[in-house]
Amino acid sequence: MNFLGHARLSLAGSDNFLFGNLIADGVRGSDLSGWSTEVEAGIRFHRRCDAVIDAHPETRWLLTQVPPSSRRVAGIAFDMMWDHLLAAEMHDDDIDRLYRLLAREEVPSRLSSLIEWIQVRDALRRYQELEFTLATIASIGERMTARRRLRQTSDTRNGRHTHKVGNLDAGTNPLADMTPWLADNRAMLEDSFARLWPDMLALRQPA
Repeated sequence: MNFLGHARLSLAGSDNFLFGNLIADGVRGSDLSGWSTEVEAGIRFHRRCDAVIDAHPETRWLLTQVPPSSRRVAGIAFDMMWDHLLAAEMHDDDIDRLYRLLAREEVPSRLSSLIEWIQVRDALRRYQELEFTLATIASIGERMTARRRLRQTSDTRNGRHTHKVGNLDAGTNPLADMTPWLADNRAMLEDSFARLWPDMLALRQPA
């Protein structure tokens, strides 16, 4: 799940707990001793939610429905579509709170360019727009493709002729290729999310 999904599950918590949920994808490793207790709890809650949704029967069923060429990256697209479906439920005050927390200096550097992209485009509000969400998914895929090309170039220079990374051709963008399927199957995704989301809400901790 992405920013809005994790935020929706942790809005009742403190700012530090919510902040931990927002930045968790930028934090590596299991040693979280450098963070405050509340931020650490938020990071760990985020990771627990990721594990639950990845293993959820609805997620596993959806993976059988997507085009085979996009199956390896479908989880990314699902995360974004869940944010699209949740965006209309978010209040402006909550969105403002998320932006305020994402502007904190403690944000991991590996997230800085992503957060700047989100802030400049007011993405947390614009995820309500299907076309914007689909374009964002394609853009994520393009960045992944660019990284694969760089790796391929590096391998070639080092005498290793590796043309695929993770069974994906270095020049393809399977996320962009998946966007027509996402648009055509939005109703199915919405129905599936309606079955999945209550199980995620059950993970919420009391305020």
